[in-house]
Order: sequence, then structure tokens, then C-alpha cells
Amino acid sequence: MATAYIGLGAWCLLHPQSVIALGFTPKYVTMANATTHLFARCFGAQAMTCGLLLGTSEMTAFSFTAFGLAMIPYLGWNFWFGIGPAKGMVNKLMWLDFVGNVFFMSGSLWCANVLREEA
Repeated sequence: MATAYIGLGAWCLLHPQSVIALGFTPKYVTMANATTHLFARCFGAQAMTCGLLLGTSEMTAFSFTAFGLAMIPYLGWNFWFGIGPAKGMVNKLMWLDFVGNVFFMSGSLWCANVLREEA
């Protein structure tokens, strides 16, 4: 998980225009400006910080459970912009974000369960 967060975060930080072009519909890509790029870079820096924390911390069953449950709002974001009221802002490629969020949530909860069984 750390590698994914660091890698994708670095992509947002270093090449925000390509992330915006790949993730949003043409209507919103044309509205992108310096502020949009700044927000994408901030998002990338935050993701890299999360990856650094995941990669250097000793994760416990509680940590994995907390991280897994923390993914729930991201699934809400996927719903809101994918099929909910804000549908049409992101393109179909963003469903990969949904798949990744489900993977991170289920993987975290599975790791928490394995660590509890080990204890």
C-alpha cells in the first residue's frame, strides 16, 4: 500500500495536468487552471505522506482496522462523483480508484484479522 500511495502521489505532485486529463471529463479538464493544479499537487503530497507513514510504521491490528475503516469516505466520494449527484465530473477511468479503495479497505481489514489471529 505504501508503494501505491507514494507512486501515485508522486504522479499527482509532479504531473498534475496528466492526472486531471486522465481522470476528469473534457468539460472539467478545460476548466483546469493553476489552482486546480495546486490542489492536485497538494493531494499528491498528502498521498505521499500517507505512503511514507504506512511504509515506516509498525502496523498493528488496530492500525490496519482504522486504516481500512478510514477508506469508507473515499468509497462515498466514488459513489458521489461516479453515479451520484456529481456524475459527469470524472470519467469512467476513475472506477479504478473505486477498485483501489475497495482493495485497500479489504486488504487492511484482512491484515488486521491475520494479526489478531497471530496474537
